[in-house]
Amino acid sequence: MYHMLVTDIDGTLLDSEGKVPEETKKILAVLREKRGFIITIATGRMLARAESIAREIMINAPLICYNGALIIDIYTRHRILERPIPPGKLIELIELLKEWGYEVIVYENETIKVERFNERTRWYINQCEGIECNVVHDMIDYVKQKNLSSYKVFAVGDVSKVVKVPAELLFKLEQNFEVSLAEESHMEINLKGVSKGSAVKFLADAFRIDSTEVITIGDGYNDVSMLKYAGLGIAMGNATEHIKGHAKYITLTNCENGLLDIVNKFIVPQEKISLEDL
Repeated sequence: MYHMLVTDIDGTLLDSEGKVPEETKKILAVLREKRGFIITIATGRMLARAESIAREIMINAPLICYNGALIIDIYTRHRILERPIPPGKLIELIELLKEWGYEVIVYENETIKVERFNERTRWYINQCEGIECNVVHDMIDYVKQKNLSSYKVFAVGDVSKVVKVPAELLFKLEQNFEVSLAEESHMEINLKGVSKGSAVKFLADAFRIDSTEVITIGDGYNDVSMLKYAGLGIAMGNATEHIKGHAKYITLTNCENGLLDIVNKFIVPQEKISLEDL
């Protein structure tokens, strides 16, 4: 029997218009209120871009942000777990990424820092609507001066066409960091050992829930670790074949009520909820 459900946001919880469908909110309410489910979100987003969605679906467990680098109770503001990239490692990471020609996005106190405004950094900034962005002309010097640590770094590659991240660079990065590809050309980078999977395990252990009782749902590279951890790791129909290969079940797309499909197949198979019932 399942007792905990953890969902990604982009491409999973949100539809093609970037909204949480009303049906999805109603289904989650049924699970939470009538089935006693623990429900939360695991996202690569920063807190400032995830909290409103978490409140909208009324999560009843701490929120996982920055791919697991921050676990926070959004109702009490208590930061339960923080695992940022420390200053020394952050400098090493920035140096390596710049050496390979990537634009580096660093997170600081729910703002983002870039070294310049250009096509690549603007591409990323445009996805972070409403988030403060500051230019620091020398990122390494900035990190040194502020002794800055960062929950996550985003490395922006070519935005005009798909250029896969070189295998040699991935190998070097993975010695000290967790790396999730983003649209093949870009990378989300966290401290080694930090992932959605490790964060979901942390919460499940805190609630004394076994991994076999956990359902996780996602569509991206940064979801793979939690799909592999959960007793039931589910990939969205809009996920790539690589992501689907790590899932135990593939549901419908984020525009086809994939959550309802999951509930009917694995949670209430004898009852079969329909959209008309919600």
